[in-house]
Amino acid sequence: MDERGPLTPGSRPLLGPRFEAAPWFRGDETRNAPNRLGAAAFGPRAAARHAPDQRHPTLAEQRRPLRWFTDGMGIRDTLRLAKQAMSPEAIKQGLSASTTPPTPEEMQATLDSLPPEPRAELEANLALAKAAREQALAQSEAHRVLDGPAGNFLYGPSAAEQLASLETESLGGMLKMTAQQFGKELKGAYTPPPKHEKDRDLAAGIGGQERAARDAARAPYLAPDRWPVSISRIATRGRTQVDEVLAFLRTSGLAARPELVYGVYRVPDRISPAITPSSEAGRVVEWDIVHSGLPEAPVEVPVVAGYFDALHQWVARRRGEPSVLDEDLGVAYLGRAGIGAEHCLGIARLCTFVEPKDRWFAVNNSGGETDDGYPVIPIVDGVLVFHVGESTPIVDQIRAEAPIALGADALAGTHTEVLNWKEIARAVHQRLQHPPPTPSPYPYLPSAPQELLRAYLEIVGVRSFDCYSAQVTIDQPFPLVGRILMGTSNIGSAQPCADGKERRRLQGARRAVITYRDRPEYAEGRTRWHRYQNEVLSAHLERGMELRRPVTPDDLPDNPVLRAGAKMLNLAERVSSIGEWESPPPYRYCWPVVG
Repeated sequence: MDERGPLTPGSRPLLGPRFEAAPWFRGDETRNAPNRLGAAAFGPRAAARHAPDQRHPTLAEQRRPLRWFTDGMGIRDTLRLAKQAMSPEAIKQGLSASTTPPTPEEMQATLDSLPPEPRAELEANLALAKAAREQALAQSEAHRVLDGPAGNFLYGPSAAEQLASLETESLGGMLKMTAQQFGKELKGAYTPPPKHEKDRDLAAGIGGQERAARDAARAPYLAPDRWPVSISRIATRGRTQVDEVLAFLRTSGLAARPELVYGVYRVPDRISPAITPSSEAGRVVEWDIVHSGLPEAPVEVPVVAGYFDALHQWVARRRGEPSVLDEDLGVAYLGRAGIGAEHCLGIARLCTFVEPKDRWFAVNNSGGETDDGYPVIPIVDGVLVFHVGESTPIVDQIRAEAPIALGADALAGTHTEVLNWKEIARAVHQRLQHPPPTPSPYPYLPSAPQELLRAYLEIVGVRSFDCYSAQVTIDQPFPLVGRILMGTSNIGSAQPCADGKERRRLQGARRAVITYRDRPEYAEGRTRWHRYQNEVLSAHLERGMELRRPVTPDDLPDNPVLRAGAKMLNLAERVSSIGEWESPPPYRYCWPVVG
């Protein structure tokens, strides 16, 4: 025994008297002398730290904290337990326990075995966990517009499918599903999109059969008292397109029978994209007139179109308030003018499909989707409101009062439905410079946006005299480019146009918009529509639309001096770029914010 206690296997190792007697092991004054001499060179404080009565701990003292490791269990026992814990059977058992939830019977047996208070606490925790799980699943599914085969193609397996695989096949099943999805994506990166059938007669036959099957699947959901829906397409020139549409409405007799018209819209395609890509003034621009029938004895009456420029601040909006839909402004205009839906010929977004002259905007909105050159960037320039009349004095009145207040009361009694065609097109029409592929990769989905528009009108049962707008259109700017195997191209097949000639085109539809005067029977029709979406299309077409998103102010600093300087820089930049194309504001009709 020494002054530090007995030398037991649990205190310090038995190294023998030879080692214990060594000065460097004993920690005595002889051992510390060199330390004191060296410390003296650094001053009295350093020397004091190495005084003989403040010696360093011995090796045995330094190793004494290891007693917990060796008491009651040797190193071999520890290694043996570690080996058992790392065995494949133990790892498999741990993963299974962590990934496989208990069965309902096991959970019920656990609850039955608990006293009342712990059981109530456990049940409350289980309810919270279930709610959190459902919320997490809903958030993870919010981006999925399509389910079923098309949804798996676009987004991979859903969170619900992955969770079901985890519960039924444990972690291995989920990893297998992930590996399969990775293989599909890798294969898809080197697989060209589905091609269209070049034999037009054969393509028409295949497309007709697929359309007949879709019509049969839609039949049980149609409104019993639905009105017929027809679409007439006309060819105009970009410079005179609005005047030509007005002329067609007059000469066809529809202007005298506005109750027959669901709506009009510019077809969201760029025809002849390689010819004057920065202008559509001389290019063919097609328009669709959606109606329930054409008058047998046309009578010409005057018809006009009120126009609202998207760059103008027509409506006052404060921070956080909802932005303005194009159709909202059109309905408000008609309300001020005392024009009902039965006298409206259509609210239409006026779009331009050109290559911007501003290089910054063209490049920053291409999203890396173009290999060379600038892409065509579709833009909503404003909104047109077609109606019977000879002039539009209310437009001048609203301009004089702008920015006006536009609240929910101005839109009371109307309903606007916006359907996400973009995601359907990603699945059934990837090569926008060509016709849709035949056969369709997903024949249960519509092959054209006009088919989707017609389906909504027929299922909900909207009547033409209640309809303000029925259009296939766009919303935010985006790069309109065609796709090939390993890149992009805007050179595609020549396709028939409304004037009978064939031209190349880029098809740019993004959404279908229907605005109508609401009725109780239409609410029932919307229930049928949602059933049709879920049961036939396996879709949630209302997702991803960001309707009336809240207005947020600009990114200028709050400091008045810095804000004034930033505005001066913006003004100088605008002056230096006179003549260049100006990018649109973040919100149409209500920018900048007020207050």
